Amino acid sequence: MNQPSGRPQYGHQRRPLSYWYVRLEGIVLLLVAPLLLIPGYAPVVTALGLVLLGTVWLFSVYVLPLPATPFNLVLCLWAITVIVGIVVSADPGETLPKATGLILGLGAWRLVVMTARTRRAALAVAVLLLLLSLAFSVVGIFGLQEFPKIPALAQLNPFQPGELPGFNGLVVHPNQLAGLICLFLPLLASLLIAPPVEFSSRLGRAVIFLATLWTVWILLLTQSRGGWIGAGAGLIVLLFLWIMVLPRSRTRLALAAVFTTIAVLGFALVLWIGPGTLRDVWLNPPQETAVGTLTTLNFRKDLWPWAVTAVADFPLSGVGLGAFREVAFRLYPLSMSPSFDIAHAHNIFLQTALDVGLPGLVAYLALLFVAAAVGWRVARRGAGYRSISLGLLAGLAALHVYGLADALALGSKPGVVFWLGLGLLAAMNGQTAVND
Repeated sequence: MNQPSGRPQYGHQRRPLSYWYVRLEGIVLLLVAPLLLIPGYAPVVTALGLVLLGTVWLFSVYVLPLPATPFNLVLCLWAITVIVGIVVSADPGETLPKATGLILGLGAWRLVVMTARTRRAALAVAVLLLLLSLAFSVVGIFGLQEFPKIPALAQLNPFQPGELPGFNGLVVHPNQLAGLICLFLPLLASLLIAPPVEFSSRLGRAVIFLATLWTVWILLLTQSRGGWIGAGAGLIVLLFLWIMVLPRSRTRLALAAVFTTIAVLGFALVLWIGPGTLRDVWLNPPQETAVGTLTTLNFRKDLWPWAVTAVADFPLSGVGLGAFREVAFRLYPLSMSPSFDIAHAHNIFLQTALDVGLPGLVAYLALLFVAAAVGWRVARRGAGYRSISLGLLAGLAALHVYGLADALALGSKPGVVFWLGLGLLAAMNGQTAVND
């Protein structure tokens, strides 16, 4: 006789309490999500929403404990460092939206892990992740700030740059939009290579192809060189991962040919440009889009040493979640005007250390390591999820190549896509472990 496993048996006619509780948590998270994305719009209501969400999480310990995943311990350590980063901040106005953004992201991760226990639910999360990413890109292109680095591309943009109508002057920096695209474009490309059987119809392939074209077009319109490099690196990583995981086949041979061609062309391009020219570009960047009196590269070269100094000054706690944009001008002699908004350290690893200290950076790197190990395990053992897991891994690689010279700061609005991806990896891993 089969003994009950202790997990919610959703197929029974009489639903257990945990079945309804997880749906209650989902409804509460959905209701408070807009408040967490824009906490300053109605602070009192946001506070009430946080209390409600915290209460639901507290009682879930007794009703529906969080399933065991490889992420749990690392996320506990990460949460502790985030709390420290919130407490030490001297700029609550800057910290609040980042903190609520992280709460939303962790809530999304938690909900995905608890609900995506079947293949149908996991695929639904993958679709939700892509739809949310595409929705962010649509909002982003309408609110895109104008930085005409390449005039020919600027003329191809049919959307009016500037404030997004009806959103109180909301504008989107093109580099931030490009960073988001780095995260989900490799997933679309992976689905094109070998979509799950549920998406393999002509209609499904056509929708994925059109979504990929839209995403590439928006990426070009951002004119973000860092975004282009990050997305390109992510697609190269995707090809490499597919070559490594596939058995001998025509598909593997074709992907290997494409990968080899790209590698040869890239090497030839470096030789044609010449190491000396690349060194001169680094030492004496050409005049282009200016930040005060600095070019975009010189701006980073001036900012990075002071960011490293700030990490050395506050190694255990960081300067506070989201607070570096204010702290930098108070403590360090930056070359740009104090009225200029530096936003962040323009390096995702430096920014993480500034937000939550070196312990937080270690926890973040551990989180990425766990994600890589889990994603590779799913790709090797769960062929049904292979395209999704490899796409997510390549997206993480693309995001962090882009993040070498820019950052999707912790708690930023598009960051919820990052946490949905990690939750999906955990859920797919759980299903794969059960089937082993």
